[in-house]
Amino acid sequence: MSSKSVSSPPTRADERVMIFIDGSNLYHVMSQHCGRHDLQFGKFSNKLANGRDLRRTYYYNIRQESERNPEAVVDQDRFLRSLYETPYLQVRLGISKARGEAMVEKGVDVMIAIDMLRQAHQDLYDTAVLVSGDGDFFPAIQAVKDLGKHVEVTAFESNIAAEAERVADLHIKLTKTFFSGLWMSRSQKSALVKTTPKDDIDDGVSSPEGEDKKPRQRAKQTTRPRTRSRPSQPSGSGASKQSRNESRPNSVIRDVPRRSDLEQSPPAIRRTPVRRRVGGSARPTSTNGHANDERVMDRTVPPKPPAFRQRHAPPEPIEKGTVSTDSTSENDRQRGRWLRRLGIGGSNS
Repeated sequence: MSSKSVSSPPTRADERVMIFIDGSNLYHVMSQHCGRHDLQFGKFSNKLANGRDLRRTYYYNIRQESERNPEAVVDQDRFLRSLYETPYLQVRLGISKARGEAMVEKGVDVMIAIDMLRQAHQDLYDTAVLVSGDGDFFPAIQAVKDLGKHVEVTAFESNIAAEAERVADLHIKLTKTFFSGLWMSRSQKSALVKTTPKDDIDDGVSSPEGEDKKPRQRAKQTTRPRTRSRPSQPSGSGASKQSRNESRPNSVIRDVPRRSDLEQSPPAIRRTPVRRRVGGSARPTSTNGHANDERVMDRTVPPKPPAFRQRHAPPEPIEKGTVSTDSTSENDRQRGRWLRRLGIGGSNS
């Protein structure tokens, strides 16, 4: 056994790690050694990183064909949906071709090798973890090492090729106990089975208002209008009262003005006419001298009648200290003059 084979990956916190998983290879070895393949790939990636800076995990596989095995397509769709919901995991699917009665994958190994080399050349990671024991990857492993990167091969000891184990920097041995705590629970599997498959999103649905696309139809307005207009009534002198009553509905809803209309054109103030009273004007004069000043005019107080004018001359002033002896006769003469004017008698005295 080579000394490069370890049971757990090393721990270096400052090391950037990317994981590349050959899905078809891992599926067969888990079915062979563990008897199950309901793996939680998020936890599996974190265990392979072992505290290091995990940048991304790539999962590679082929698409099943519905014509040959419809049930396998349904199971794969559920499995792929769980992968799409895994953080920092990207799925890459290749193509498959029929070789006799068997289906072989095409382009998966090439995609893995290209991604490892391209991202190593761009200095996106320090260590590549390849989950596959296939010996066809040893040229790509050597090319990544030539760029100054580390490569760790993760596989069961009985399923790793001699070429891959020899050229890799480390061989992380997979065992049945390695997957302890990484399998899905019953509730997670039941939730995965109950999920309904989603339709593939085409370009027209994903960007309906884009270039050369028809705009999305807007939903019709289902809300009830606030106001209802009055029904049209026949006009003219020939319209009878009965026809007008028939055109009017049982319950007429009056038009309610909107708030915006009230703000634009405020309603006029209705003024109640005031009858003219005897002995004064209906609009009293304000305190500032203007007769129609409504700001200071009080409509509730009636106007006062004018004072009577005195037609007789005022009595002569009496000097201080003297007493008038003819006050009684003067009053009698004034009373007689008033009675003669009224024509009811009196002597000319």
